[in-house]
Amino acid sequence: MTAKSHHPDSDADVPPHVIRQVLQLLASRGHSPERLCKGLGFTPENLCDASFRVSYRQTSLLVKRAMQRWGDPALGIATGARQTVVCFGLPGLGMLTCATLGEAFHYLVRHQRAAGALTVNELGILDEHHFVAEVTTRFHDPEMEPFFIEEIFVSSVEVSRALVGSHFRPARLELRYPRPAYASAYNEYFRCPVAFNAPMNRLICDMAWFHCPLPTHDRYMQATLQAQIDKLLDVDQPRNDLVESIMNLLRVSIDEVPGLAAIGAALNLSERTLRRRLSDLNTSYQRLVDQVRYECALDLLKRSDMPLVDVAMATGFTDARNFRRAFKRWSGMLPNQVRQGAAAPRPNAWA
Repeated sequence: MTAKSHHPDSDADVPPHVIRQVLQLLASRGHSPERLCKGLGFTPENLCDASFRVSYRQTSLLVKRAMQRWGDPALGIATGARQTVVCFGLPGLGMLTCATLGEAFHYLVRHQRAAGALTVNELGILDEHHFVAEVTTRFHDPEMEPFFIEEIFVSSVEVSRALVGSHFRPARLELRYPRPAYASAYNEYFRCPVAFNAPMNRLICDMAWFHCPLPTHDRYMQATLQAQIDKLLDVDQPRNDLVESIMNLLRVSIDEVPGLAAIGAALNLSERTLRRRLSDLNTSYQRLVDQVRYECALDLLKRSDMPLVDVAMATGFTDARNFRRAFKRWSGMLPNQVRQGAAAPRPNAWA
């Protein structure tokens, strides 16, 4: 048997922080978030779910659509400039516990994937007078590189200015790609020399900023809060974005499961193509249906006192007996055992 091909850019492994900002930016000019998301496997409502994840592929496709409607090639700058420390999610809150700006960005880099980064970011000391942030793209994509580099550097500067003062500015910005037509926007925002066609993407800053104290730091609470945040950031392995998209569609209709053809139509795929792609991922539609049913059943059993027959109906079963048999197969225990406090496997631990 030949090995199935895997495309890392389809791993749904980052929170949709960039997508949220792009959609809000476009919505401010009257563009429909629903239309921008159409066919990408998620809706604007999914973006309110803390556990929802997207892939690089989904993000880049949405950004390309946004660029066409925005009409301004400097979309990455506009997206980064609207961000706050809260936009980084839990890692952003962890930054607020840190003693200095440098410590805060070390914390962010440690949790960069959880902060929604679609780039690979490193922070280091350049020399005795400067520290440097180096950024590379996760995938070779020259068309999208300027957007993702702009977004990460601008958002970092924006958050720095919020934390230590609006007078913050880098010493120098170096970028791998050619000088764009809108290069003056870089000088206007960063307020420092900018070099294009450089060997790497680097933001160089004076060391004084690295040691700048943060007003939100509390030395008595820092360790406790960071430990709690780190525990919450202990996330599961990523799923493929096609799998994540199908499961999102199933979650809103699990009481009456749609056929594979209907799911394919929602994703702009034929039933045959969808079946083949699921086979390539070593899964099946029925397996995903079962996983969502189990996920929903666990939630209802733990968080409600619904009669078992109602839980069965809510998860797409015609009677409680069939539900009990399925739940036993999925988890190795009966529904009543979960209600009595037994620890059932996580919804994605068996699929």
